[in-house]
Amino acid sequence: MTWEQKFIRYVAERWVFQGADPHAFRPRTLVPAFGEDFLSPLLKKHEHFGTLYSGYIGGRLIGYVRLPPGPVILEGVMRSLVMTRVDTIVSLGTCGALQEEIDPGDIIIADAAKAGDCLSAHYGFEFGQLIPADASLSASLTRFLERRGQRVFQGPIVTTGAVFRETDELLSSWNAEGFLGVELEAASLFALASYLGMKATMALLVTDSPIRNLTTDIIRSRKRGAFVEAIAAFLDSPNIPA
Repeated sequence: MTWEQKFIRYVAERWVFQGADPHAFRPRTLVPAFGEDFLSPLLKKHEHFGTLYSGYIGGRLIGYVRLPPGPVILEGVMRSLVMTRVDTIVSLGTCGALQEEIDPGDIIIADAAKAGDCLSAHYGFEFGQLIPADASLSASLTRFLERRGQRVFQGPIVTTGAVFRETDELLSSWNAEGFLGVELEAASLFALASYLGMKATMALLVTDSPIRNLTTDIIRSRKRGAFVEAIAAFLDSPNIPA
């Protein structure tokens, strides 16, 4: 066993699953939520597996984990999934809009992320490279949300590794290149999913607009509730593997 394999097993057993049997974690779909706790109040018959837990959304068993912003803890969770059945990732988060027509409360489905993080370079991608999400999963999620009347934008976003260095020059360049939003995790998530052979997409609730110098309290609004309800409905739909 290599040191990498040994260390992954150590992290999985001691930190991620915290003594729980990872083979008893049965969901095929994991929903990592960054920053906000989007789904846990909706989970029925939930069971804890260390930092992860499983539960039912409608009739569908899913896995769920709330993570702090950034990629470091995400890596530990994702690498530990090799001991489970998980093969699909539907991630939730928030972002800032980079195009003038995108408003707070809108939803962005990231079908690719420009790597500005520190992690994706260790998983086969170069800094600045566009890392794709799973195309079919992203398109399916977009269509589903649109049918429910959500205002949705699908396209590439930027993952930055320095949230407080979103300078006017950077924002202008990202806007000109056509990126829809900026956040902290998508490139890392897509790189890890590619490395592990998993399908992944990310749904982002727009909370502010750096390009318009606009901040809001949208996270406490009814639009947040509509976002959560729509994601829950998607997770209980035939678009997700049983």
